[in-house]
Amino acid sequence: MFTIPGIAALIVFVLTRPQEFIPLLQKVPFLYLFTGLAIVGLIIDLRLRRLQPIGVPTLPWAAAFFGWALVTNAVVQPDVLVERTMELLVIFALYATVAHGIQRFRTFQVAAAALCMTAVFIGFVCFHQAMSPMECIAGEVDDDAGEVGQSDGRSCEGSEQCKGGGEPGKEFHCEHVGLFGTSSIEERVRYRGALNDPNEVAMMLSSAGVALLIGFTLRKRNPVWQVVLWSLVAMEAVAIWMTQSRGGLVAGLLVPGVYAIRKWGARAVVPAAAIAIPVLMLGGRSGENADASTEQRYEAWATGIQMFHDNPVFGVGARNFGFHHWLTAHNSYVLTLAEMGLPGLFLFITLIYLSLKCLLVGLRTLSKLPGTAAAQVWGMALLAAMAGIVFQISTLSFAYHQVLWLFFAFIGAWTGAVRHHKPDFVVKMTGRDLAIVLGLALAYAILVVPLFLKIKGIT
Repeated sequence: MFTIPGIAALIVFVLTRPQEFIPLLQKVPFLYLFTGLAIVGLIIDLRLRRLQPIGVPTLPWAAAFFGWALVTNAVVQPDVLVERTMELLVIFALYATVAHGIQRFRTFQVAAAALCMTAVFIGFVCFHQAMSPMECIAGEVDDDAGEVGQSDGRSCEGSEQCKGGGEPGKEFHCEHVGLFGTSSIEERVRYRGALNDPNEVAMMLSSAGVALLIGFTLRKRNPVWQVVLWSLVAMEAVAIWMTQSRGGLVAGLLVPGVYAIRKWGARAVVPAAAIAIPVLMLGGRSGENADASTEQRYEAWATGIQMFHDNPVFGVGARNFGFHHWLTAHNSYVLTLAEMGLPGLFLFITLIYLSLKCLLVGLRTLSKLPGTAAAQVWGMALLAAMAGIVFQISTLSFAYHQVLWLFFAFIGAWTGAVRHHKPDFVVKMTGRDLAIVLGLALAYAILVVPLFLKIKGIT
């Protein structure tokens, strides 16, 4: 199929960002090139009738989400409308192309392999970084990226050793130095580009790495493949641990937890909790820096709620939170509420709700049909990944992040592949579903977050 090469290249390029460490690639706009290649491939496959022109269940809601994002900017911040339009169109094109360019489980597995191997590559870079010696890093403070800079070659064991003899006017810190110009931040491993935050890397590794790798282990029965794949799962788990992300650890534990609950039901909850509690107690950050970071996040949430109160319909405009607060929201639900008002949060929760509904209804339907092993394996992998994602985006500004929209797209593609083999498979938002989502949005905006902040002493 002509769509798949463009989709695979787009996934790899968007997440690994090779142009950031290979200067020669900066001369070519690969993002737009691969997006165009995938779209052209999609058109060719549609013309050749290798794909059916049928929208996935989340398409109208995704279009409404991005459409409302543009409306909020047109109303509140028109001077950035053109810039925001280009940013959001790229994300929507990524989602729509992947969601509709895959309608067979064979091609689904090819695209899943591209995403999984990208996560393995990033996991290996983080794993190597964690095992690498520490060196003095010269950089400047950036609120979003943390300390950025390059090693000056001096070995160290702590930042105190980096203060003398450095480059004037620069801040020096002792960090792990990894491949492709990467370095840790406060000894927490990370990647670069859109994944330069340890928490975001942890979520990507648990969803695109661990969850999909488990899917491949269930598909590959060869003992050699089993050893290789479980070794990669272990490497991803170590990388997640070394990010010291508390939310990332929870997301990582939720992935196998979903499999355990699916197999053993409620009986799996107690032993799963017995394993998870010591892991969470021993892993993740602690101390003054972690406490200060948590406090700053709560203050950002409070600022976001105030933005909602000031304009409950349009908010401050999509992707404009940073114009009103020095720190990002660190909560995707608060972010959409603050930037796009109650309609934005409603649409965002609807996308998550409908994606989960597609998986749950699909798995229940497939469990009664013979010959659907592959479909069930990938449905479970996506469900496990989404369990971690839905939790961790409550501490990350991920509403417009490529990783989240790739999973929306993969769930849409999975639904389309199921429908190809079972044409009567249809999942829609009913009136009851819409009432549930509206109730969730209202409760979250008016009750849950304000009450939580009040308990924490944030006003």
